Amino acid sequence: MKAIFVCTHGNAAKELIQSAEMICGKQENTSFVPFEVNESAENLQGKIVAELAKLDVTEGVLFLTDLKGGTPFNVLVRLLENFTEVELLAGVNIPLLLEAFLSREMLTLKDLASQVAETGRLGIYEYAMPVEEIEEDF
Repeated sequence: MKAIFVCTHGNAAKELIQSAEMICGKQENTSFVPFEVNESAENLQGKIVAELAKLDVTEGVLFLTDLKGGTPFNVLVRLLENFTEVELLAGVNIPLLLEAFLSREMLTLKDLASQVAETGRLGIYEYAMPVEEIEEDF
């Protein structure tokens, strides 16, 4: 089973995983690390490496983070060379994470990353209030 690893600013990673698990059940081979206020990139990298050592990455790992160019993203980019099968996506949200959980055993890692990214985009929806028709008196 492909590993899924989430790293975000603050506690968002933990909360996103817990919210997704409320919908699709407890997930194995999944972990996270929060990036804390005033934490150095080097310290974050050490925490990530330690947490990744607990996962089975033989089928690959899908890294998910919140913000392209942020410290969690930049640290994960530096770690990519340590893996033979790895994908990194920024912009994690619950629909994206659910898709990753539900599809990770059926797709190649590359296809999983593409499918998950598309689902994340489609998970953004702007609701438009229905316009009431105004009756005019003539």
